[in-house]
Amino acid sequence: MLSMMYGSKTFSKSGSITLPYKWRQQFGLVPGKLAELVYQNNCIYIKRANKDSTHNKRYISEKGTVHIPKEIREEMGMTHQSPYYMKVNEKENCFMITMEK
Repeated sequence: MLSMMYGSKTFSKSGSITLPYKWRQQFGLVPGKLAELVYQNNCIYIKRANKDSTHNKRYISEKGTVHIPKEIREEMGMTHQSPYYMKVNEKENCFMITMEK
């Protein structure tokens, strides 16, 4: 299975999303580690940061959240309370955030 739908949530005012614990642990996205955010084709890919990458990087919080930069949110059309969909891609060890199914 390439990816599976995890669920739909509404976007928070702070610009952060919570990554599900089970896959966060599996993908090495534990608190204090850097996550890499790659925006392509109206999708945000969140994965463990590659130190040589020039993509956006954000730390994983103690609660398992990651902040989505304002520029990416605006590009996607995300606003406070916008619904988004999270997919889990176990083959690529990443989360995929989209505004549609």
